[in-house]
Amino acid sequence: MNRVGDAGPAPEEDSSSSSSTGRQLARYGGHGLTIGVATALFSWLGNLLDGLIGTGPLFVILGATIGFVGGFYSMYRDLVLEQRREDDDGG
Repeated sequence: MNRVGDAGPAPEEDSSSSSSTGRQLARYGGHGLTIGVATALFSWLGNLLDGLIGTGPLFVILGATIGFVGGFYSMYRDLVLEQRREDDDGG
């Protein structure tokens, strides 16, 4: 328990709180990296394809869009759909 005037959580609460925060940070940070890497990868592939075919930025734009949508869907699936499954299973 905290005494009046103490700053911060009690020691027994601190370890579970920081590990939970670390897990959330890793989870959400991973989703950000997934979106960023997917967007960059598909943009790069679009750039290669544009260079081979000679089209303007058509495939770069298309690749960036596909990468972002795919990364976003991956995040959505993990955060929303998995949570719904856990809620259905748990109660």
